[in-house]
Amino acid sequence: MEDNPIEHKKKNGIYYTPKSLADYLVRPMLNKGYNSFFDPAYGDGALLLAAERNQRKNNESVDISLFGCDIHPVNGLLTHLPEANLIESNFFEFDSCNKFDAVLTNPPYIRHQEQDKTKIKAFKKSIEELQELSNSSDLWAYFLIKAEQHLKKGGGLGAIVPWALLQADYAQNFRKHLLERYEKIKVLALNTPYFEDAQERIVLLWLSNYGAKNKEIIVGFSKGIENEIEYRKLNWEDWAARKVITAETKSLKKIQNTLNIKYGFRKFSEYADVRIGVVTGANDFFIKDYSTAKSLGFKKNDLKPIITSAKDFPNFMKSGGKNLKRLLLINDSTAQRIQDYLKEGIESQLDQRSHCQKRKPWYYVRDGKIPDAFFPYRVETIPYLVLNYSKVQSTNSVHRIYFKKVSDTQKKWIHVSMLSLYGQLSLEAESKTYGRGMLKIEPGSLYNCQVLSKSDESIDGIYQDLIKNLEKGDKANAVNLATDFINQHLDIDDDLYFEAFKIYNRIQSSKLR
Repeated sequence: MEDNPIEHKKKNGIYYTPKSLADYLVRPMLNKGYNSFFDPAYGDGALLLAAERNQRKNNESVDISLFGCDIHPVNGLLTHLPEANLIESNFFEFDSCNKFDAVLTNPPYIRHQEQDKTKIKAFKKSIEELQELSNSSDLWAYFLIKAEQHLKKGGGLGAIVPWALLQADYAQNFRKHLLERYEKIKVLALNTPYFEDAQERIVLLWLSNYGAKNKEIIVGFSKGIENEIEYRKLNWEDWAARKVITAETKSLKKIQNTLNIKYGFRKFSEYADVRIGVVTGANDFFIKDYSTAKSLGFKKNDLKPIITSAKDFPNFMKSGGKNLKRLLLINDSTAQRIQDYLKEGIESQLDQRSHCQKRKPWYYVRDGKIPDAFFPYRVETIPYLVLNYSKVQSTNSVHRIYFKKVSDTQKKWIHVSMLSLYGQLSLEAESKTYGRGMLKIEPGSLYNCQVLSKSDESIDGIYQDLIKNLEKGDKANAVNLATDFINQHLDIDDDLYFEAFKIYNRIQSSKLR
């Protein structure tokens, strides 16, 4: 069966460029002495047509030549161009002897998990520069490095790429690669999704004077191209950091060092281990509300209260596991009672899913050791720790936390310090931001979060106040209370607080939630 149109686009990374976005990308590339423009994934021709359209508006007396390559072009809008200018081919097989003044591209956004590994290996072998990229790189990064093979010295490149350019681990080497090859790097990160059926936030990337070492990097963040945009300069260290943020890397490190040396903050990894939650392989089948589970023949001992999302946190803190959904724990005895339900799973081919196939039998989900606390894997704003007094479990959308010989009082200190401005700042700096400002907190990001662990029982009062605010969903006020308490208890220097506040707000504004 063929993919439906939306799934076909996602699978092949095909998203055609809107006219307004094409014009915006192309305009800075004109009037720079470029005569030939090449799009290595021209699709329906949006970028080439934008170059032609805008050049005529700017200077009708100067002609430009347009060229394109695409493995699956949408022919029809570029029939006025010479047939030889448009090549239907796999771009990675396009002869690098073909050189152009400028490249315009909206490369395919195929994630590394969906790539043909054999082909990627062959591409890397044939193009030395591709070997700088890790095997976890998405296709757009390979595409842009291949595209620069077609630039004349002094040429320019304009591209529409995902936010991964600024966030993904694999993109760090790619950004370093650019420093050695382009005199000027200009970036505009946009929060508005511009592509139909895609939630991917995009970055406009302009690279100038190919072949020269970098002299300038400027970065802007905006909700959309129609807004007034303020750009700021970045130094090389900020650009080549693990994650590009608006705050200066040196200032951020200075704050973290001061918190560590002067005030006793330590990495979360010193106090706890982080594990992903329960992976069922089919949550709709293995997780049910209590009444539905009972109607299917499950008994109380077969059911484990389970947190399925960080959205469960406020209710969990109020009511414990009472109102949570239940994980179905199916053993041999239970299986005899629910044969009809198991047959439904087999008919839906759940037993053929990868996680289910690893289990013997396929429906035997292990819930594992009860965690001491939970922390969200993805969250829009203000992630926070939840202590697990009710002894429940979580799915893999929520991290399970296991403390290392830490007292109950110390856990509360860790909770409060993570919720304070200082903990939030380190989480924001270490984690990745994806579609529409969603913060993705990998175990490594959580391990690096700076926290405070003390045995002072004066924490009890503020801890209870924070819980009341979090139960009501008032996370912003909880952060303020936690920050005020930490500031007063540790007598935090005002200059340190204001600098941390400034950088945190700058990070927030760059995400434009």
